[in-house]
Amino acid sequence: MFKKILIISCLLSSISLFAQYEAAEELFDDASCMSCHTEEDFSPKVGKVDSFKKLTKVIDACRFANDVSWFDDESLDVARYLNHLYYKFEEKE
Repeated sequence: MFKKILIISCLLSSISLFAQYEAAEELFDDASCMSCHTEEDFSPKVGKVDSFKKLTKVIDACRFANDVSWFDDESLDVARYLNHLYYKFEEKE
């Protein structure tokens, strides 16, 4: 019984995380971020984005500079989405 509950819990957690990434991807696409960036821009570089905290700051700076109307939690979701795809930083806020 415990194993079934654990498996169901893991599945629901995975589904929730997938939905969060899917929503963040939509925010990212709607903001036309790739009109200024290429995938190469999202590779970790020394002295640039080298932590999750710095990633969130860069996303916020870009968001404000381009008048993107995301709420703070949406910006954080986009940071988590990009981190999942490209950076793989430990997510410390």
